Amino acid sequence: MAAPQYRVFVCTKRRSPNDPEGCCCNAGGMELYEAFCAEIERQGVSGRVSVRRSGCLDRCESGAVAMVYRPKRRWLNWLPTKVQVKLRRWLFPERYTYGRLAPSDAGDILESHLVDRTPLKRCQI
Repeated sequence: MAAPQYRVFVCTKRRSPNDPEGCCCNAGGMELYEAFCAEIERQGVSGRVSVRRSGCLDRCESGAVAMVYRPKRRWLNWLPTKVQVKLRRWLFPERYTYGRLAPSDAGDILESHLVDRTPLKRCQI
């Protein structure tokens, strides 16, 4: 099976409701994750896009948060893993973080990245 063209990470970090940083899970993170899964199946793009639940994406104040990016792994395989990660961040800043998301935004984000190949400006943080 080929690697997906896009990866979506949805923050599902769970914190106390009284935590001053906020919590994506309390802001609808799990519902957003489920919406991305459903939308990927509906659009028939499960081979091109993978969605995963993640821990904190360090944008707690922005409610339900997701990050979309295009992995480009094979190019740096000969380097140690830590060096690969640092170089990818520097060389391939094609990571788009979206915040204050509702489950209804999942389809718009996928369509924007898959069809138009551009980030969805109205949700980007």
